[in-house]
Amino acid sequence: MVSDQYYLIYQEANDEECLLTIQPYTDEQKLAEALNQLQARQVDEYTIIKGRKMKATLRVAVDLTEATEAADTE
Repeated sequence: MVSDQYYLIYQEANDEECLLTIQPYTDEQKLAEALNQLQARQVDEYTIIKGRKMKATLRVAVDLTEATEAADTE
C-alpha cells in the first residue's frame, strides 16, 4: 500500500538567483522541523501538499537572442 506524503514547496530569491525547492516528507515531525528551519531563515511563504508519491518531469525552455551593442551599453 502506498502511503501519503507531504510535499513542502518554497522559494528563496536574492539579486543573483531564485531557488524553488520541493521537498517530500513522510514524517509529520520532520515536516514540522523543516518549517521551523524556514521560519528561522525568515521564509514565511510556502505550500504544503498532501498526496501520494508521484514521478515528475521538469521541462524548461529558454529563448536566446543575440544582444545588440546598444543593449550592451545600458
